[in-house]
Amino acid sequence: MLSFDITDRNIRIIRGSENNGKIKIASATTLEVDEGIIVNGHIKDIPKVATLINDELKAKRIGDKEALICMSSNLVVFKELHVPKAKGNQLHQMIKNQMQHTMGVNDEYAISYTIAGEVQEEGVTALKVLATACPSEIVDSYRKVFAMLSIQLRSVAVSCNCISRVIFADTKNKAKMPLLVVQIDDNFISLNLYENNQLSFSRFATIDRADYDNSDDYVFEAVTENVFRMFQFHKSRGATDSIENVMFYGDTKEYIRLTNELEQMDIKTSLVGVPSHISGYENIEFQNYANAIGAMYRRQKDVEKINLLELEGGKGGMQSTGSFAMATLGVAALSALIVGAVYFGFNIQNKMLKDDIAKIEQYIASEEVVKQLAVADNTSAMIDKVNEYTANAQTAYDAFLSQPVFKTEVMNTVEKCLPAGVTIESVSYGVGTVSFSLTLPKQTDPADVVEKLLETEYFVDVPYSGYSGDENGANNSFSLSLRFNNGEYNNRPEETANETAEGGEQ
Repeated sequence: MLSFDITDRNIRIIRGSENNGKIKIASATTLEVDEGIIVNGHIKDIPKVATLINDELKAKRIGDKEALICMSSNLVVFKELHVPKAKGNQLHQMIKNQMQHTMGVNDEYAISYTIAGEVQEEGVTALKVLATACPSEIVDSYRKVFAMLSIQLRSVAVSCNCISRVIFADTKNKAKMPLLVVQIDDNFISLNLYENNQLSFSRFATIDRADYDNSDDYVFEAVTENVFRMFQFHKSRGATDSIENVMFYGDTKEYIRLTNELEQMDIKTSLVGVPSHISGYENIEFQNYANAIGAMYRRQKDVEKINLLELEGGKGGMQSTGSFAMATLGVAALSALIVGAVYFGFNIQNKMLKDDIAKIEQYIASEEVVKQLAVADNTSAMIDKVNEYTANAQTAYDAFLSQPVFKTEVMNTVEKCLPAGVTIESVSYGVGTVSFSLTLPKQTDPADVVEKLLETEYFVDVPYSGYSGDENGANNSFSLSLRFNNGEYNNRPEETANETAEGGEQ
């Protein structure tokens, strides 16, 4: 089996096998591609790429006739979706509809996805799905290349799905999440964020020396810039855990400098490790071939649909590039028969539909149906009135519950603090406070009242707002406002009843 990691300037090839989750690598090689032959993952010069691959396979005496592809492109769109629970084609159609609606993609995109778990939305359980949309013309360009090579193309997957398999295969990575995994290349930066042992965000950014003032250090500058942007993005999502681990792969010659830079922010760095069940990697640079190796893992059919060959928009998901030419000839040979059969079939179906429409129109216009529709309209109007009344009643009830009520025990405490002869003329209350207007026989009574109230456990402040009277003790009046201690502002009767049932205060 051959596995290809295809980027705009490099084609990395792994020859190996997979058996029961174990991958054995036999050999590896890398092809350099001239600028403009592959653009944003789209193979522009198909014969040229086919020739490059063919010459390399012949030189290495490789005769394998099955292949997998890991592809990278900034034209691939990544999106997290929440969709109702479903399976098979129904789930794929809902994901496709959401991607078209939210991301503006059309039927010319192949949409792959991975189910990352479940979420609760307004009491309803939905699936959390990580979806990617790739232009079908990119996938079709790979088909044509491998058809020319007479190699059966088994799978095409986006790079984020390929490297995720390597990350998840190493159980030590679970303790490092949230984990940012960064692929470094002279022409692009690929960033994948993992949380709760699942891929939560992916970003592919093309880089160019000209964007960094033609600096010889532009790759280092681009990596640090994009990593810091990802830190800020992660914070903006309201994440509870900050990113503390960054893992690099690809061209890692700047790894030491990047480590020193990130250590200033207490960020730990490492290189993508080799999972224990992979063998034969000792003679290759694992960091350069991680994507191609990840593409060799068997997919988990129950939670992922990532093979773009099966998902091309408008192409029907043809499975085998080796049979592409044969299928095309077969379709051409059957076209005339199919068109004839469809023509007569549509004529018969059209007549049947016209007869059905006439019957339905006659039924709708019947007196019985007209009466039933009138009853339905009246019932709908009555329901609207009942709903309006219920809403108004609920609003009034909520307003009633919002009014403050005070405990009888607190009111009794206030009365006990009043000297003999002092009477309460009026009471008013606000949020957390109660105000009294008192008449009293002696000028010393206000001080006594305030002192006794402060000795209770119910009030944190007892300011008074006025006192008036004459020297003979006639017409003396005194006003004060009490601010309650926390917990002494009473609930509604039905809430108090609940507290009593649970062993609370009566």
